[in-house]
Amino acid sequence: MVNRRLNLANAAVLVNALTVGLASTYSSTATESMKSGKLNPDDNEISWIGSSLPLGAIVGGLIAGYLANAIGRKGVMMYLSLLLVGGWLSIAYASSLTFVYIGRFLTGICCGLICVVTPMYIIEISTPEKRGNLGTGFQLFICMGIIISSTAGKFLPWDWVAICGAVLAVTALLCLLPFPESPRWLVMHNKQADAVHAVNFLYGNTNNPSVNELLNESLNIPVKGFIAPHEILHPTFYKPALYSIGLMFFQQFSGSNAILYYTVKIFKEAKSSVDPMMGNLWVALVMYFSTFLTSHIIDIIGRKKSLYISGFITCVSLNIMSVYLLLSTRDPSLKDSHGWIPLLCLIIYISGFSLGLGPVPWLMMSEMSSTRVRGLICGLGTAFSWTFVFIITKSFLQIEAAVGDFGAYWIYSVFCLLSCFFALIFLPETKGKTMEEIERYFGGGEPQIHPLPDSPNERYIDQDN
Repeated sequence: MVNRRLNLANAAVLVNALTVGLASTYSSTATESMKSGKLNPDDNEISWIGSSLPLGAIVGGLIAGYLANAIGRKGVMMYLSLLLVGGWLSIAYASSLTFVYIGRFLTGICCGLICVVTPMYIIEISTPEKRGNLGTGFQLFICMGIIISSTAGKFLPWDWVAICGAVLAVTALLCLLPFPESPRWLVMHNKQADAVHAVNFLYGNTNNPSVNELLNESLNIPVKGFIAPHEILHPTFYKPALYSIGLMFFQQFSGSNAILYYTVKIFKEAKSSVDPMMGNLWVALVMYFSTFLTSHIIDIIGRKKSLYISGFITCVSLNIMSVYLLLSTRDPSLKDSHGWIPLLCLIIYISGFSLGLGPVPWLMMSEMSSTRVRGLICGLGTAFSWTFVFIITKSFLQIEAAVGDFGAYWIYSVFCLLSCFFALIFLPETKGKTMEEIERYFGGGEPQIHPLPDSPNERYIDQDN
């Protein structure tokens, strides 16, 4: 019963993540469908259909921290579902591209809110040994949303796919109703009795030490108050904030969203022997199963190793893709004899991305942030993330025109390689650590001087003694 309630609560909030996957890759198939109808967008308009969503998500990310602290994690998720319905219906019944842009912007605001509040809620109801498995579920459900988008886009016109998005938003709202607010947020608002009830509802009356530790940690959180300027200048704020922005930078500059937004176009222009719509679906399926694997091994191999492996695989696959495209421009017959290479490269790339660069930044951003400033840091990181998404998706076609498609992939591969060094040099390993241990780590000095302990019982050593 205990695990079932926790898992159901986790699944309920993750229905929103399906929307992020559906909305993020909606333009990949929808714009192809629009070309055969009355809207008939050109290349510039297609780029705005793709990039108007991240513009809205930047706004969502910036306001998410305030809203999450003011009305609660669950409260934000409930209200955004209503806005999400409006955004999808604006797209579904659009009489001109202006309504498509407005709908994409509104769904973008909701995606920005979801990317902050959903991982935050999951982290705050999880014990340390479950945090990695549950936390990577956010990216897993995004992948499921991408599969829904790819499947629906293959068989349905663009307006009916948007209606599917509206139905999904209503479903998310209904799923959230039975479950409690985050116990940590309740304590911040001086609702200790409600926090105890929330923990007991999710875990039951149990003698599990981890559950008791979660309850004790929640009850020891300072009540809500304004964040003072000196708190922003403290290492427990600025270090997690900078590392979160760095993680989001490498996640997006690996080229992931450029590839996901334009998968169908990539297959068409590469003259792959694989049907573009089927190739898009294959990429989505591989992303899902790779992320599913990650959710089961991330608490074993750790966050940093996941990022090393991910950066290396994505770098190699993009380089192979770049070489293939360069050689095929000199010898077009390669596209006939080796047309399967683009699909293979994208499958390897997406597999590698899903092992680390995809799920780990969202997980670590919430893990590294203390409860008091988590909303602000996650909002800031999400706003930067979607800013990077906008830059990547809006510039992809221009970069491709300037240096060729092979040049664009080579540029992304360099960032994939640099992500390995970023993880190695800067990031701590947060696997199995409590929120309070991670906070003490950031407040105690540089990683080389105050490493995270290997177990919760290991004491921190004062280097001055």
